[in-house]
Amino acid sequence: MHLPQPRPHQDIAALFANARSQATEPFLRVSAPMVRYSKFEFRKLLRQNGVQLCFTPMMISESINNSEKARQNEFSTDLDDQPLIAQFAAKDASEFVSSAQLIYPYVDGIDLNCGCPQSWAMAKGYGCGLLRQPEQVKEIVREVRRVLPTDFSVSVKMRLLGGSQETSLERTIDLARQLEHTGVTFLTLHGRTPAQKHSKDTLNIPAMNEVQKSLQIPLIVNGNVESWRDAIDLQSQTGAAGVMAARGLLANPALFNSNYPEAKVTPFSCVQQWLDIASAAGDNLHFQCFHHHLTFMWSSQMNRKLRVQFNGLDTKQQVMDFLDENYQIQPSSNLDQPISYTNCTYTHFTPPKHARHIAAETAALEATWNSQSDGKFFTEFKTHSTAETDEGLELEGLFGSED
Repeated sequence: MHLPQPRPHQDIAALFANARSQATEPFLRVSAPMVRYSKFEFRKLLRQNGVQLCFTPMMISESINNSEKARQNEFSTDLDDQPLIAQFAAKDASEFVSSAQLIYPYVDGIDLNCGCPQSWAMAKGYGCGLLRQPEQVKEIVREVRRVLPTDFSVSVKMRLLGGSQETSLERTIDLARQLEHTGVTFLTLHGRTPAQKHSKDTLNIPAMNEVQKSLQIPLIVNGNVESWRDAIDLQSQTGAAGVMAARGLLANPALFNSNYPEAKVTPFSCVQQWLDIASAAGDNLHFQCFHHHLTFMWSSQMNRKLRVQFNGLDTKQQVMDFLDENYQIQPSSNLDQPISYTNCTYTHFTPPKHARHIAAETAALEATWNSQSDGKFFTEFKTHSTAETDEGLELEGLFGSED
C-alpha cells in the first residue's frame, strides 16, 4: 500500500491498560457502532462528554470496497477523531481485509460485526449469521492479522451463542478463546443471544462475567446501559475492561460525563455543544442527522404540542430558532473555526473484484445505507414520540439490534 499521510495510530491495548489503572471507575467508556448515528459529528460530541473510545457506524464491506460514493457518504473524520474503531459487516476474509486496508490510514482499529441479529443481515451472512460459521470468523481474523501491522487493533463484536443456557455459555467461551488465540486485540460481547429481544430480563450478566474470566485480552460488555449507574453496575458485575452504550448515549450523550453522574436527561450544556458542532460542520452535517439527534436528546423535555412542531421543522436555522425561543439554548457566540475535515482518499489500495460484486447489488447497498434516509429506528421513534403523552418518552424496544 502507498499510504496517504496517515495520522499516528493510537495503541488500543494501552488504552485499556490506562483505564484499568484508574483508581475510580477503572474501565473504558465506549460508544457503540450505531447505524446512521455514530457518525463523525456525533462522535465529536461524545468525546466532549467522557467517551474514551468510539466506533464508526457499521459499514458494509462490499459497498465500501466497490463504491467511492459509499466511502464518502459513510465515513468522515478529522485529526482529533481518535481513538477510533471502524466496524464492518463482511461475509469473508477478502471483503473484510480489503475494507481494513482502505480505512487503515484514518482509524486505530477495525472491528468485525458478528452481533447484528436483524434477519436481513443474517440472511446475507452478516452479523450474527457469522456466528454459525466460527471457522469463517477465525479465518477473517487470521487473514487481517497477516496483512496489517501487529500493533494495529483487530476486534470482533459478538453476542452469546444460541442453545441451552449451559451450551450457549460453553460455545461462547470456546469461540472467544479461539479468537483470542487467533490474535484479536479485544472482544465486545452483547449479553443476549441472536434470538433474544431487548428486555431488562434477557441480559445474561453471569454469562458475560464467565466469558470475561476465561480471557486474557480485554472484554467490553454491552447491553442495557442507559445511565451512568447502569455502566458502573454492569462493570462491577462482569469485571469487564470496558462498557459500551448505544441507546443510552442517543438519549443522553453526557451519560459517561462525570460532571453529570445523576443526569436523567441530556444537560443543557450538551445540547448547546451539539448546536456548536452543527454550526462548525456547516453543510457537512446533513439536516436529518442533526435533527434526529436532537429528537433523541430533547424530546423528553417537550410537551406533545412542541414535539409535533419540532418534528415538522425543515432547516437547521428553524431548529436553532425553535430551541432559542422555547428553551433559551443557542450556539456559543465565540465559536472556533469550522471543523477541518480530513480529505480521505483511497487511492493507496485497490480492492480486488469478486464475481458477486455486480453493479445492481452495489447500488442497492448504497441506497440501503444512504445517510439521508430516516431509517427504521428513527421512523419508529418519531411515531412513538408524537403519540406519547406529555409525561415523556421511553426508548425501550426501539433499538434492539444495537444495544
